[in-house]
Amino acid sequence: MKKSIATILKIVIPLGIGVYLTWFFISRLSEVELTNLKEAFLQADYIYLSLGMLVMLVSHMSRSYRWKYMLEPLGYKPTFSKMYHSVMIGYLINLTIPRSGEVARAGYYAKYEKDASFDKVFGTIIVERIIDMLMLGIVMMVTFYLQKDIEAFNQISESSKSGSSIPSWVYFVIGGLILTGGIMVFVIEKLRNKVLGILKGIFEGVKTILKLKQRGAYIFHTLLIWLCYLACIWICSFALPETSNLPIAAVFAAFTVGGIAISATPGGIGLYPIMVSAVLGNLYGIENAESFGLLAWTFLTAFTILTGLISLFALPFTNPAKLI
Repeated sequence: MKKSIATILKIVIPLGIGVYLTWFFISRLSEVELTNLKEAFLQADYIYLSLGMLVMLVSHMSRSYRWKYMLEPLGYKPTFSKMYHSVMIGYLINLTIPRSGEVARAGYYAKYEKDASFDKVFGTIIVERIIDMLMLGIVMMVTFYLQKDIEAFNQISESSKSGSSIPSWVYFVIGGLILTGGIMVFVIEKLRNKVLGILKGIFEGVKTILKLKQRGAYIFHTLLIWLCYLACIWICSFALPETSNLPIAAVFAAFTVGGIAISATPGGIGLYPIMVSAVLGNLYGIENAESFGLLAWTFLTAFTILTGLISLFALPFTNPAKLI
């Protein structure tokens, strides 16, 4: 019962923050901006939005294929369908609890791959996230270099903290739980052995980065993934006349703050349109920036939900033997 309540709270609290931010974003719009928002959704060129989502799909497929290079040193011979569906389910789960998709992705893959160890598979995903952090750092450096008003951009980036502020007592509770868990692991031998076993498995997965046989292909897919991310923003910008001539610096800026928003709330709900519209409107004087921020987020979220649900349904059929 307590576990169920905790699980529900993990989903409800982040979503609640996101819903509040969505309400806050819409409620502060003027009558003119609301009218522009409605017109934007009616008059947007959905061909460009669809092309943007197609590019995003290419990035997901590339990420799925790149994962193969990490799994092969563990002795697994994964099929593309299992890797792809596991990745998409992970993105879907991320819409409930930020970063929970990585655990779900490893769990679903291990469930439908013969003799696969969740711990080792999860270790490969940890390495992947480290690589992603490095790439994000590179993109952020390029973004800062391209910005004319660095101070204003920093203020908008930092606004994610105030926009999704968490009461200070929450940090004390989390710290207390971590301390209690650490004491339990140290005192209870059975639990300690279990945790050490998990850590060992994760370490085995992490070591696969040193055993890559096709490093050139791994680097190629890494670059392709992040180029697709940026290209998605650029292509989607053509959906509205006001954003159809975005400079490259604005594309990098919108992508960077959008990534911050997505990491702060489930799928960037509420925060994504706030930060993207702030960057495009305040730094680049883009009219109707609010409409583009909400339009892009709506389309991206709908795409993630649709593809994630399809994968959630399709994954069990990638290995019929597991169904028996």
